[in-house]
Amino acid sequence: MNTSQLLIVRRRHTGNFTQIPNALIRNDELSSKSLGVIVHLLSLPPGFRISIEFLCKARNEGETAMRTAIQQLERLNYMRIVRERAASGRFIHSKWIVSDEPIVDWAPHLENPRVEEPVLDQPVQGDQGTTNTGFKETLDSSKTTTTGPEGTPPDTDESPALIMDEADEECWLWLCRKLSLEPQKTRDQCTGLSTSVALDVLAEVLECKRQNSIRKTVPQFLASLLRRAREGKFSLSAGSELRRDLRQIIRRQRSVEAAAEPTQAIVTDRPVVDRAQARERLQQMRDELAKKSHTSVMPRGTA
Repeated sequence: MNTSQLLIVRRRHTGNFTQIPNALIRNDELSSKSLGVIVHLLSLPPGFRISIEFLCKARNEGETAMRTAIQQLERLNYMRIVRERAASGRFIHSKWIVSDEPIVDWAPHLENPRVEEPVLDQPVQGDQGTTNTGFKETLDSSKTTTTGPEGTPPDTDESPALIMDEADEECWLWLCRKLSLEPQKTRDQCTGLSTSVALDVLAEVLECKRQNSIRKTVPQFLASLLRRAREGKFSLSAGSELRRDLRQIIRRQRSVEAAAEPTQAIVTDRPVVDRAQARERLQQMRDELAKKSHTSVMPRGTA
């Protein structure tokens, strides 16, 4: 077996870096994908507003692959996702607790995770810092810590709303219209989920409705699927084809509707003329002229 000599160029960093233990990097139970995800998470500052959608864009991965990586990290005790609910059972927000070494007993961290700010399930726009070196990390008190910037506004505990681009918004409105759902109310019900998952759920509900396989009302069925999605147990099945072709279906339907619209008549100032009435009126005028010419001719010799 041929081997090569490894040469490493190291630089001393005074900022903008993340410390990663070799035990994590060399853990042969971790896939390369999962390792990339955990390293990326550890490079973020506590309080960063995170979501699967954000990680997919940051790591250039699909949602299914990202969920698989996160599930492996949870199975190997490198992270936990805690979903908190109000007394009414309504989803409030989620917290991602990440560690650079496996944690056997998560109970103390789940009850009161010692991080400076709750990690909510939503990315925010703008630069939040690229590393964790400028922030205080208190999940494990035995590790060396650094102080964070003062005056940083805390994240709120509001439920993260769906973030949609124009194409997603169009799909959302189309699905809600087909299901006779109020778009904003339904959007509020989907807080805490990624836009992709929320659209998956609506597509599943619509296709099941078309197949008459819903034993409940549409709102009840939707609520049950949303609950499964938050528990990580939802998978797209009946609505997979609809979801895949949704944008194409909407474009095709829009084209058909546009073609079916009647062309607008050209508006002019000239009155509309009924030819039959015009001919009848012309004949009346001829008859009247004939009568006048007949009565105006008087016989000679009469006085």
